[in-house]
Amino acid sequence: MAALAVATVLFPLVAGCGGGHDDSGPGAKGSKATAGRQGGSKGAGQGSGAFPDRGVIVTASCSVPASKPASVTVTGWDPATWERTVSRTFTVPAEAVVAGADDVASPLVELCADNFPGAGTSEDGPRAVAATRLRQLFDEDFSRMAVVLIDRETEATGVGYVDTSGKLTKLSGEQGDDFGDTPKEENAVFAQDGSAVWFTETDSSDRVRIASRSVAGDHAVTEQAGGDGNYMDGAGLALAGDPVRGLFGKEVRISPNGRKATAFITWQGYNVADVPQRSALLKADGVKATGIPFDADCYPYGWVDDRTVLCGPRLGKAKAPERKNSFWTLDTSRLDGTADLPKGALGGPIIPATDRKNTVRAISRNGKQMIFASLQGTRLDFFVSAIAPGATPKKITAGGADRALGVGDVLEWR
Repeated sequence: MAALAVATVLFPLVAGCGGGHDDSGPGAKGSKATAGRQGGSKGAGQGSGAFPDRGVIVTASCSVPASKPASVTVTGWDPATWERTVSRTFTVPAEAVVAGADDVASPLVELCADNFPGAGTSEDGPRAVAATRLRQLFDEDFSRMAVVLIDRETEATGVGYVDTSGKLTKLSGEQGDDFGDTPKEENAVFAQDGSAVWFTETDSSDRVRIASRSVAGDHAVTEQAGGDGNYMDGAGLALAGDPVRGLFGKEVRISPNGRKATAFITWQGYNVADVPQRSALLKADGVKATGIPFDADCYPYGWVDDRTVLCGPRLGKAKAPERKNSFWTLDTSRLDGTADLPKGALGGPIIPATDRKNTVRAISRNGKQMIFASLQGTRLDFFVSAIAPGATPKKITAGGADRALGVGDVLEWR
């Protein structure tokens, strides 16, 4: 396992090291639980300047008014002051799928899921740190957002993207007049270099095709892989590696070096998969994967480094009393494919056991720290902690943290 020294003190949050913390802000403000890579664009839309390369937490939230177009706002927050540093808003085109009622898969549907008028508040507090596909809704500098488009008459779907000026670019061709299956392109995500939008297409035999469509004028399509889509309900598309490959699976989180991924595989539970040389479906008879032993009790929140995963209780309540509502790490390089948990693979509890409901909201890029939401009754607080056994969580007292972390999804902590 990657060495994570036992610590009882907090790593300092320094803007130059991927984060910051403010002890001078107002007293802690409890709030009701609510629902709801680098570089920057050159003057891309609302919000001046580029997203900083480091010392920023990037969030995305969705607004779905009853009588106006939906919009998505991406905001950079300074974690030293919890003030906004840059913000950009995308107006969602009327043709884009934003609601689950359309029965069309898109990361945008997930982002907007709890933001419709009248949506109830969550009893579990804010959502966990975003899965890879939500970050990949956007290109590298958050200047464009991928969308799935639907023809409301035929229910044919295609892909495209929108920029911060509101311009929609359609990448899929018009439906032909031939007698065939209705086009069903879904799960649109952006290659981080902005060169292409990737998507899946499912035919009437439930066969899934993973493909990409160039954003250049020719909109050329490159088919990457295909496979039987049975038992893949709820799956999404995430991109990994260089050259880029698409991984179609459930709850996919890609390691920093793009070589491994965690995913939930039907009939197998949570697994660690080697990213294959070609795009693939993450399913029981698909890519090489190693099951996370049941004794690890690990719900994978994300990667601390290229081999270490940050875990929380798999079913919401840890089996071991000392791990109740805590977090711990798992060294995936020690997993040997057996049902037994290898010695030394599991790290000790990171935060003290409590009866609070705790959810990881952000993991720093260097893997040293995390921010988690802590729900006590209806009071919601945010804490920062070192990712090391025996760490002492420190409450974030700056009032702006409520606005930054209480709604939407955290995409990155640079």
